[in-house]
Amino acid sequence: MINLDDYRLAWQVYLGVGVLAMLIWFLLLRKIPSVFVRYWLLFAALAFLFVPGRHPAAPQLWVPGSASAVLSLVTEGIETALPTLIILAAGQILALILALAAMVWLSGDKKASTPSKSSTKRAKTPANTERREPSL
Repeated sequence: MINLDDYRLAWQVYLGVGVLAMLIWFLLLRKIPSVFVRYWLLFAALAFLFVPGRHPAAPQLWVPGSASAVLSLVTEGIETALPTLIILAAGQILALILALAAMVWLSGDKKASTPSKSSTKRAKTPANTERREPSL
């Protein structure tokens, strides 16, 4: 039998490292110009890292879905890994849907909150274009 304290500690460590990995992944994704691809890669990584699955040798334990699929595939074959792989594939499809929804929702929000160009444009006056040195 597995010690439940060790099991909980392992999950806490995994979740902590996963959150750190997602933070680094988010920082790397900021450089991608396409908003849809950026959101899709973010949600796909979330689904890949945090979707749980049953351990193949001990069904009462939960492990990360990707680890469960690999363990099942290596030890027992594709037939036992298929349910976990289907769940991971559904998570990736959900990531696509969430990325599309986030892109539409956030792009619609920016258009509504941005004022028109004519109201933000100021007429240039000579006072605005002169360079002024600070007086000491």
